[in-house]
Amino acid sequence: MFDAAATLFATRGVDAVSLRDIANEANVHFTLIRRYVGTRDDLVDAVFEDLSGQLAAAVLENPLSGQGHGVDTVMGKWARVAAALVIGGRPLSGRTGFNPVLAMAETLMDGYGLDPVAARLRAAQIVAQALGWRIFEVYLVEAGGLEGVPLETLREELVHSARRTGATPWPSPPDPVPR
Repeated sequence: MFDAAATLFATRGVDAVSLRDIANEANVHFTLIRRYVGTRDDLVDAVFEDLSGQLAAAVLENPLSGQGHGVDTVMGKWARVAAALVIGGRPLSGRTGFNPVLAMAETLMDGYGLDPVAARLRAAQIVAQALGWRIFEVYLVEAGGLEGVPLETLREELVHSARRTGATPWPSPPDPVPR
């Protein structure tokens, strides 16, 4: 049921999906959702927690690799549900369950030898960049005049940029000298 809800949330938008839509997609009776999960807000929270766990596991299983961009990927679904929660005034902090930022920090400590504080900072920066790109990709491509560059090339560059960020110690090296 959580997978069906996550897919619908990612493709249609969290606010555009009803409990009845989710029940139909998951092939379960509508009342079972209310009975076992609770309200619609409870379901959105549960889906976010489930996606957070899936994303954390994916980061730990495939350290230092990209997690995909499309709405069909765990990262794509997670980003869209996270954005809907934040826009709706529901904080992401203070939640239980797996934390993809800390999972990423663990991979940065292991992969690049960063100390724990540097790894957590760089992981937060990488997740912020990843969220921003996934939410605003269409706008960023158009605003940057990048329509002629294949989308996969742009996405791969985001992955390379994240790796460079993840390998950067903290505090950061000095800023480059302007030309």
